[in-house]
Amino acid sequence: MDKILVPVDGSPTSEHATEKAIDVAKKYNSKITFLLVAKKPEVIGTGSGGTGTIFSSKEYINELKEEQEKTMKNFLKKIDMEGIEYDTKIMLGEPYEKIIEMSENENFDLIVIGRRGFSKITRFFLGSVSQRVLSGAHCPVLVIPEKKD
Repeated sequence: MDKILVPVDGSPTSEHATEKAIDVAKKYNSKITFLLVAKKPEVIGTGSGGTGTIFSSKEYINELKEEQEKTMKNFLKKIDMEGIEYDTKIMLGEPYEKIIEMSENENFDLIVIGRRGFSKITRFFLGSVSQRVLSGAHCPVLVIPEKKD
């Protein structure tokens, strides 16, 4: 098991999944890639009919990427990565699609992803990123439940 993909969003759930991924990486001497996917909004507007700042698509995307880079940096500050080889990627798009796409294109051996504690009804109507990744991934997926304190 050489390559592990760990999608993160800065949440405690993704932090818990990261801890488990690190355990696996240490056991198998694997490299971890942390992936943060920012979902682009469908429409960039000015609010409810009022005036506001209108960004060009390029300006907005650059700002979004900068924000996600800060999120990734702050997330990794909380994690003990000693002895682990890792890198980071930031992508824009539909999170589950980008996770599956990257796992296939870069031939990952395992995806370790956190699952938030949505109710069964919420998961049914909204779906979840982890459920969609589990359904579409080409490699094994380790789904880590929300940490209960």
